[in-house]
Amino acid sequence: MKLYKNLTSALKERDQVEALKVTLKDKKFPEEIFDFPHLRELYLEGAVETFPDKINGWSHLKTLSIKWENFNGSLSQLFSLPQLENLKVIETPLKTLLLPLGKAAAPLKFLTLKSCELSLLPEELSMLTTLTELTLPNNFLTKLPQSFHELQELRRLNLDQNDFEVFPDAFKKMPKLTHLSIDGNKFSEEEKERIQRESNIWVS
Repeated sequence: MKLYKNLTSALKERDQVEALKVTLKDKKFPEEIFDFPHLRELYLEGAVETFPDKINGWSHLKTLSIKWENFNGSLSQLFSLPQLENLKVIETPLKTLLLPLGKAAAPLKFLTLKSCELSLLPEELSMLTTLTELTLPNNFLTKLPQSFHELQELRRLNLDQNDFEVFPDAFKKMPKLTHLSIDGNKFSEEEKERIQRESNIWVS
């Protein structure tokens, strides 16, 4: 699969583009990026501050990576993309995370929200029932949603560099969760030992 790295040239061959990587210099998201009918992989960086309320395209998108350090909008629309399996958002301020209600959830298997200034996860996270790997390092999280245990396919959870002191017991109801990373939190050694002792999870 050819990876296009220039938006102008990619638009000239839009019907052939399946993978695109671009750095966006404008604050406004360029909506022509929705105009690739066969796009499967998309990697975005740059100065974007806002994102459209509606996504008119990306019906075949499977992998999406975003790094927008000046962002102050919402990315909730992404969570209803019909084929999205891998979403990675890094160093992009979200502060609050909203998932679109009343819509089918994206079939996500891998979700990374790293350094996004998150202090709270929504209960609606449980809609993402296909998740197998959730990576949430370098945020301000202190707890997990009550419905977190409904992520029954989850196998790996990374909570490094957050503000947890006591780990919730949700993991006891998640038999497929085998890897848990909690470095850089406020856990005591006794709490780490409790997590290891009361579950079959490998704690690092």
